[in-house]
Amino acid sequence: MSPANPFLHSGRGRQRAFTLIELLVVIAIIGVLAALLLPVFSRAKRQARNITCISQLRQLGIATRLYAENSGGRLPAAELLPSAPSDPPLPRICDLLGPYVGKASGTNSSTLVFKCPADNDWFFEVEGSSYQWNTALNGKRIDSEAYLGSFGGRRSSNGVITWSTNVTLVQNASSVGLLADYDDFHPRPPKSGKNAGYMDGHAAVFELSGISAQ
Repeated sequence: MSPANPFLHSGRGRQRAFTLIELLVVIAIIGVLAALLLPVFSRAKRQARNITCISQLRQLGIATRLYAENSGGRLPAAELLPSAPSDPPLPRICDLLGPYVGKASGTNSSTLVFKCPADNDWFFEVEGSSYQWNTALNGKRIDSEAYLGSFGGRRSSNGVITWSTNVTLVQNASSVGLLADYDDFHPRPPKSGKNAGYMDGHAAVFELSGISAQ
């Protein structure tokens, strides 16, 4: 006859259940950890969107140069706000640069390189691009050693930058903006929430210092 199992009549073989207080403590700890980690995840997500935006503006800078090389050295002539076109209307910047960033010929849809991942205001859907073109450069030569005019801009009441040419300045390629976010997609006070791509191929925060509001 086999010996009786010593665990049958003792508490040593039983699994201890969590008490209600212990469960509440665990839930509280998880809540505290979530509260600590959510801002970190949110900040990382914003940084990732900003990095993607900067990368896309660099790509559009390259596309602009390719366009100029195929257009006798002339920069595109495009609308500032295609939804409110000038008279006569000009093409959208996404349609002009699209073929140079992998856009399929003969289609009307913009590639995602024109959509800033932080554009939640429907600029891409309405204007075809999250990035506004510097219309002060319309039709100008890309191979000039210097550029005349103030290509900074003035912020209008709806947040869209109106590029200004009313001041005579000499600017090199590193300070001439080609495209910029339509709005403050990347809030980071006190700096501008806009990114911009520049003539020399780099992209960075668009500085609005000294730009007057309208």
